[in-house]
Amino acid sequence: MTTGNWWAAALRESVNGEKPLAVVCNGEALVLFRNAAGELCALEDRCPHRRVPLALGTVTPKGLQCGYHGWTFNGTTGMCTTIPNLREDERVPSRYGARAYRVAESGGFVHVWLGEGSPADSPLPGADYQPQGSEFGGAAVVNIAHDEYLAAMLDGPECLLEFGSVRMTDFFLGDPRLEAGCLVVDRGAVWKTRMLPPAFVVDHPLIVRTAVPLEGGTIRVELLDADEAPLVTLYIASSANRRGTTSLCWRGFRHDTRVAGAPLRWHLARRRARAPFRIHPMIDGAALAALLVAPSRDLAAARAARRAPMSEAA
Repeated sequence: MTTGNWWAAALRESVNGEKPLAVVCNGEALVLFRNAAGELCALEDRCPHRRVPLALGTVTPKGLQCGYHGWTFNGTTGMCTTIPNLREDERVPSRYGARAYRVAESGGFVHVWLGEGSPADSPLPGADYQPQGSEFGGAAVVNIAHDEYLAAMLDGPECLLEFGSVRMTDFFLGDPRLEAGCLVVDRGAVWKTRMLPPAFVVDHPLIVRTAVPLEGGTIRVELLDADEAPLVTLYIASSANRRGTTSLCWRGFRHDTRVAGAPLRWHLARRRARAPFRIHPMIDGAALAALLVAPSRDLAAARAARRAPMSEAA
């Protein structure tokens, strides 16, 4: 593993002190839980004794206890604190420890530091997420490789998600641009009640803005009106899982912005506190294959340019 990054691995409410949570983040198997003091903990999801997943164990006042032979590990240091068959006068060897990870909480996400280096000067990717009113969240593992998921979010986000009563178009509103370490793309969108097909619409009443990071995997998606006032804000934490799949967890909210021309279904969903978006848990392979490669080319070029100085320094 090379230069480190913060990765959002889970939703805050999914991690508790009762049951450990198994996740795969950027290809690494982790177990998340809260210790007796309520502190977030992240360990490698593998007991050093018999390599059994620690997520199958139990959270105890002394730490995370492996479900196989009862070894217990301190959640913040990873050190093994208890081995049941040792005598009271025997010490647990220091080498019997599970790998511990730095962990932090921000914006409703649990972040884990993966890789080398220090996270001291690295901002948490969800730090600027400021929800208003009711939130909607979830998690899934989707049948697409992580790099392809990021590329599709730029080339055709309609394959990955949808906003209620909204139809995204393939009309780009300007060129892709770099902002705050992300490649940002705007595309036109219309209400589904419009009579003309999207291809014949000249003035798009809505904008779908996607911001994909050059490093890490936290994606920001916004639904805006024509004046760029926010209607919906959505953060999707993505990372590589096993066998060419992608781990996702997300949270988002509807703004208080009043928008002219919205269909009745939009207003009813708002009144009934229904989620204004849906993340597709299954990806349509045919729709994905039909996407033209467009802004994702810029993402690949920007990532290569960003990593070149790091390679030279190394």
